[in-house]
Formats: sequence, C-alpha cells, structure tokens
Amino acid sequence: MYHGKHIIFIIGIALWLIYGIIIKNLPVIAANTISMLLDGIILVYKIKYE
Repeated sequence: MYHGKHIIFIIGIALWLIYGIIIKNLPVIAANTISMLLDGIILVYKIKYE
C-alpha cells in the first residue's frame, strides 16, 4: 500500500529535529523526537499489517 503520507511527515519531523539540534532548543528536540518515534511506530505497524 501507499505510505507516502507518513514517510513525508517523518522527513519533515526529521528536518525540524535537525533544526532543533542546530539551535540547541530542547523543547523542539523533545517534541520532534517523540513525534518521529510515534509516527515511525504507526508506519511500521501499517506496513506489517496491511
């Protein structure tokens, strides 16, 4: 199946995470790490169970 939405979302979150690391902003780093982890889990389960 098509999982492009989640892949594009994870790429966007990864870019924000890199930005947060560059500017050394802990709330940006934490929020994007959590978001990327949760959406990564969703993507894995969608691939596994579809």
